[in-house]
Amino acid sequence: MDIANFEFNALDLPSPTQEILDECWNSKGIQVFVKRDDLIHPIISGNKWRKLKNYLQTFSFSTHSGLLSFGGAYSNHLYALAFAGHSLGISTVGIIRGEELTIDSNTYLSQMNAWGMELHFISRTDYRSKPIPSAYENYAVIAEGGFGELAIQGMEVLVDELPACDLIYTAVGTGATAIGIAKHTKKPVIGVLTLNNRTEIEAHSLPNNLNIEDAYVFGKYAKQNDELDLFCAEFYQKHGISIEPIYTGRMFYALSEHIKNGHIAPNTKLVAIHTGGVK
Repeated sequence: MDIANFEFNALDLPSPTQEILDECWNSKGIQVFVKRDDLIHPIISGNKWRKLKNYLQTFSFSTHSGLLSFGGAYSNHLYALAFAGHSLGISTVGIIRGEELTIDSNTYLSQMNAWGMELHFISRTDYRSKPIPSAYENYAVIAEGGFGELAIQGMEVLVDELPACDLIYTAVGTGATAIGIAKHTKKPVIGVLTLNNRTEIEAHSLPNNLNIEDAYVFGKYAKQNDELDLFCAEFYQKHGISIEPIYTGRMFYALSEHIKNGHIAPNTKLVAIHTGGVK
């Protein structure tokens, strides 16, 4: 599949890297750079593009009728997949967790439907087995959140774009981004969990240079938290970079706490990956 001619504005690649300053870490000689993958595209931003790229490039109409994947009611992955499918003329199917939902339950689902993605709402119990309806057996399947070897491989280009540094931070959802980054660099990578799935993450073969931080989940995944919301608002006021509390907010919160608590050595140069997030 030729993805060079998307029916939308050109992708901003390579994404820029921006240094941010803070009295706390500047006093320790610590430099913090943000890889602004959130600026790649207004819809397919951050690691959504990095993970999907290889699936789109290797898709062939001669072997598959479309692309099928899984997610929740606010899945950024499915949102990006629906848009990419619409732009490239590839049929897409989303298996959605929650039989009580409809295409009108939120703007994400409504827009995915408008882009032509066929949405199937199933119970949370059935969702655990990731069923594929018989009508779509000829569709290429992408795992929930885009996790897979092609997604992991997609991080190689990201690593090649990073400036020289001592340490890399990234948020962890399914783990594809963190695993992919760690596989393609020798630098230590801190993966900050955004949900309580450490057991599932560690079930994969993790690179030795990937360290999982699970102290900043803030309870249930995506649950509203006043402290985290305030942190995200203050981060924007201070640095002019929008972050959201589900993924990047947790990651930057952990990074800030690590610096305050002396977990990061003085004079370290680190890069934090802005993986996009909820728009």
